[in-house]
Amino acid sequence: MLRSVTHYPKIQTRATMAHRFITEHLGIMAELSSVLIVFSVVIAICGLIIARLDRLPIGHAIYLAFMAALTVGFGDVAPKSAGARAVTVFLAFIGIVLIGILVAVSVHALGLAMDSL
Repeated sequence: MLRSVTHYPKIQTRATMAHRFITEHLGIMAELSSVLIVFSVVIAICGLIIARLDRLPIGHAIYLAFMAALTVGFGDVAPKSAGARAVTVFLAFIGIVLIGILVAVSVHALGLAMDSL
């Protein structure tokens, strides 16, 4: 036998609102994390190429690759050969794209958060 069940309106607390926001927008975070993983792999591969071209230790070359891609450029490690310089310029362009994507996704997520309040 089925009983009739009284449905009470769900009280929206901050925790339930946060949980709903996270579950609704988890796709954005998944896309962002996959983009970051792809960019990190590309940067690491370019670092290995730089290590091969300039005969640098792998750690220094990957460090150089991430500093170039993040457009930091401390200048403590610099590419010496023309090929390594070309790869570093490519990484700088990749970094500009990465920062643009991160800002765009962050602004979009912030806009969705403000709309859900």
